[in-house]
Amino acid sequence: MGDGSGAEIARVTFPISGDLASLRAKVRTFLVRAEFDELTEKNFVLALSEAANNVLDHSGGTGTLTMRHLEGRVVAEIHDDAGLLIDPHAGMKQPPVGSRRGYGIWLMRTLCDSVEILHDPGGSTVRLTMLLPH
Repeated sequence: MGDGSGAEIARVTFPISGDLASLRAKVRTFLVRAEFDELTEKNFVLALSEAANNVLDHSGGTGTLTMRHLEGRVVAEIHDDAGLLIDPHAGMKQPPVGSRRGYGIWLMRTLCDSVEILHDPGGSTVRLTMLLPH
């Protein structure tokens, strides 16, 4: 899956498993080249962790994270084969006060510069984009 523009500088793909701490460490290593400030990096890692956790919670735990460093941005695509996430507008509104669920995608939208939810016969993909500092 590609977002259609920009020269690719680097790409990695990781399987999503129950070891989210290891996944977050791999993400941080990949992000070193992007030179995000500390807050931006933490926000992106948190958003990616939420997306990976959604794969574990809602999609039978089968998925992949593909990260691409492109000119001007880093794009992360979290894909699951179950394809249960079909609403491209999910997470546009904050969940009601007191809600126990529903914060993950809303949080991703709050933390990232862009969030896209894509669905096709192969499954669902959440594409998170963070712009690089100028």
